[in-house]
Amino acid sequence: MHKLYLKIFGGLKSFWQFMKIVCVFCIMLLLLFWIQNLTNAEWKWLGFITPFFNNLLAVTDNIYSLKFDFWGAVFELKYLSAVIVLIGCFYFMNLMIIITTLIEAGYVSTYLTCKKVEENIINKSLQESIIKQEKSIKKYAVTIHTALKPKFSHAELKFDLNEQNKLMKDFIYEKLRIDPTDYEGGFMYSFDNFDKIDDVLDVLFKVMNSTAPIDYAICIQSGGDMKQLNKLISLKYFGKVIMAADTCYRYKFNTTHRYYTSQIGIFQYENRTMEAHEFKQINQEGV
Repeated sequence: MHKLYLKIFGGLKSFWQFMKIVCVFCIMLLLLFWIQNLTNAEWKWLGFITPFFNNLLAVTDNIYSLKFDFWGAVFELKYLSAVIVLIGCFYFMNLMIIITTLIEAGYVSTYLTCKKVEENIINKSLQESIIKQEKSIKKYAVTIHTALKPKFSHAELKFDLNEQNKLMKDFIYEKLRIDPTDYEGGFMYSFDNFDKIDDVLDVLFKVMNSTAPIDYAICIQSGGDMKQLNKLISLKYFGKVIMAADTCYRYKFNTTHRYYTSQIGIFQYENRTMEAHEFKQINQEGV
């Protein structure tokens, strides 16, 4: 409909331009018609427009009918009045072009304003829908895989990985009251309130930053994409708490953020591309 209105405005402006040309054409022919009558000639090719000029002159004669003789010729000023009328029509068409242009500009401005308001309403509705959809994702899984740090892996130091794992699990249970299940050679914790993930991250970073002789590779996956979680686990990012892009995006919709996120790489798996991100403490690296 908008394009149709623009075509109508364009057509009107073209029409007024055409009428301006018609006015100029009529003025030129009227001057020739006047010369014809002054010289008592008869130019048959003016016959097509003679009725129009006769009617126009009948009107202008009522407006200004002065006439006088000059060298045997009768000059009737009604012709001059007719020329002035046609010139007035020319400028009237010019005025109509300006008015049509202003109306078009007003319409376009109103249309763009309404469209912007409509887009804002749609965007707001879409944003609310996205927020609602993301906030509905509550469940998430945390996997922890451990390995003795190289400097503590010598047999003579007698550090037992299983014993260290038990200490880790006991500490997490003490803080979060949750036990893990064995998963892919490590441990999986399942949670059902992503909005409070910062509380879990507090514990995970305490574990990772402890003086224990083991390294931790921690992965977090929101929702239930286990294949993506398995890919994260296979990356073996020790010393980091990592996640995929969907989990990172979900974290942005939490009300509070005690941690920030940073992309660490892009990986391919099963003909898919996965972005890997990590959680970082706010005070880490001067942030």
